[in-house]
Amino acid sequence: MKKYLFFLAVVAIAVVSCAPERDDEFGLPPTPDAPQFSVEMVAGDSNRFVIHDLTDGSFQRLWDLPGGTPKTSTKALDTVLYAKAGEFVITLHVSKSDGSGTPSSNKKVTILRDAPQSCNPKLAMLTGDCGPGGKCWTFSHAAGAVKVGPTYDDYSWYTAPAEGLQSAQYDDGFCFTFENLVFQNKNNGSSVDPWDGYKVKPYDPGVADFIFLEGSGISGRDQLLIPDDQFMGVWDSDNLLDIVSLTETELIVRARQRDPAGVPLAQGWFELVFLPQ
Repeated sequence: MKKYLFFLAVVAIAVVSCAPERDDEFGLPPTPDAPQFSVEMVAGDSNRFVIHDLTDGSFQRLWDLPGGTPKTSTKALDTVLYAKAGEFVITLHVSKSDGSGTPSSNKKVTILRDAPQSCNPKLAMLTGDCGPGGKCWTFSHAAGAVKVGPTYDDYSWYTAPAEGLQSAQYDDGFCFTFENLVFQNKNNGSSVDPWDGYKVKPYDPGVADFIFLEGSGISGRDQLLIPDDQFMGVWDSDNLLDIVSLTETELIVRARQRDPAGVPLAQGWFELVFLPQ
């Protein structure tokens, strides 16, 4: 019995002697308070809000804006559009340079009605004079119908040659109807899957809607917004598209690449060229 007591005493001494020493001098500072921000409706426009980070000394910030345009932002002062009626949550995350944590806070906004749209010369070119039949666009057969690059103005990764797309892409029609702002991907029952070796897969995208946004894109360009589960042109392009050129006979758009879950990638942009079908 004495032998076992001696053994336990040795173990206890060893455990105590191996206990780590705590040096509070190198402890992390406490997590900062939740960030402060304001949300104000744009005068005369019940679908747009100005968001303003009021936090003192924030080192990095990220706005999470589900259902809005843009979807995220890192600006201290920005404007977000909610094109559809509903209740939406605005969340601001901030982090400090001392690595003390990333607190967040959120506010809700309620949108009572969809953003209004009226026929104008741009929508007329997109939708076929805003007529009941709408207008469909399809890929150009010329070189450069699809370009891919790392940034908005750099398409050095890939340029499609003339007749360089698959037949399942050339027979797709991307159709816009002004009445009820309807968007339809008429893909004849199949689309090219970029996440599975560019194989042609059965796919029914259904009928959706769209919003035409004037001047809200990069460099003040107009934009097209379609639902998250829709695409125009290539399946891995984002659902928010900048309009580079829109005439009666040509539509050129730019959009981010996105992953299978619909999340835009940090690098990767498409430029897509369409002609009336």
